Amino acid sequence: MIRAATALIAVLLLALPVYAAELDPEGRIRPQILSAALSAAEAHDGASGKLVVVDYGLHSSKERLFVVDLESGAVSAYRTAHGLGSDPDHDGFLDNFSGKSGSQASPEGTFRFAEEYYGKHGQSFRLEGLDETNRNSRARAIVVHSAWYAEPGFLAQHGKLGRSNGCIVFSKADLARFIAEVPEGTLIFVGK
Repeated sequence: MIRAATALIAVLLLALPVYAAELDPEGRIRPQILSAALSAAEAHDGASGKLVVVDYGLHSSKERLFVVDLESGAVSAYRTAHGLGSDPDHDGFLDNFSGKSGSQASPEGTFRFAEEYYGKHGQSFRLEGLDETNRNSRARAIVVHSAWYAEPGFLAQHGKLGRSNGCIVFSKADLARFIAEVPEGTLIFVGK
């Protein structure tokens, strides 16, 4: 019986992803959201290089989008806006997710950071929804872009970021920094 239990534990440990370094050594990401992101990445054939974790359980005034370097374990952080339909009282906290067209809410789940294009908000990047909760993200035009309501001046004036139509929205400077460190094809996990 003990041998069987030991063998089962060994098999389970071997099934866990192996990373070159301790992830998030400074503890910037809440452990439960990092764990959920890593599990989601494994469910989608793993992540390589970088993994993006968006923790919408945090207030929009806080850094809540994290880029995890899976080789070094280092984490960089950004502020990002969430959807209007996810925060109807505009208190800066995401109340709910939705993948439904017309909801103006942020969808949850795992995405793949996809191709660049230029649209209404200038330089933007499409997101490919990989889960049932976000599969219609392309049809909803849920993308990554910058906007005036995610700029530091807006945050200083209002104490929170503005709201998108469900997109992941940065300040212009943060979008430039983000795209310099996150290559196309990177997995993005959105949760709370």
